[in-house]
Amino acid sequence: MSPVVSKVVLAAFAAYAVAILAELVARGKVKRFLVEAALLALAAVVLHFTTGFPSSRQSFGGISPLLAMGILLVGTILGMTARYIFYIRGKFRWLSLVKPLVVSPIVLLPLIGSLQGQAALEPIQLVSFAFLSFQNGFFWKAVLDHADKN
Repeated sequence: MSPVVSKVVLAAFAAYAVAILAELVARGKVKRFLVEAALLALAAVVLHFTTGFPSSRQSFGGISPLLAMGILLVGTILGMTARYIFYIRGKFRWLSLVKPLVVSPIVLLPLIGSLQGQAALEPIQLVSFAFLSFQNGFFWKAVLDHADKN
């Protein structure tokens, strides 16, 4: 990450930490504070291992597009699974979970189009694409409905 981006992200993390601490003092919800603090720490750890956050470094090379496509496919499948679990009504059925996974490559196509022509991806780009693929997987019905109308 560039030094400016690192400072902005660090400031945002610090502001969020102050906000959840203030909420703890004001409302006394310890469990909520612990969950939010743990998620904030997890985000910092993920950024540290993918970009070297909070230190700034100029990275060279990157991750191959083939590995990136595999990660995006896994992200899409995880998003579809999360959607199924989030909207589950009644009894769990494996077939209802597996059927949407068949269309995961179709849902992934817009993101794969964004990767075309890239010789290599930087880790922060890959993290962003992974979150987008999870989002596309979670909203797979909307993605396909929108694709039909166009």
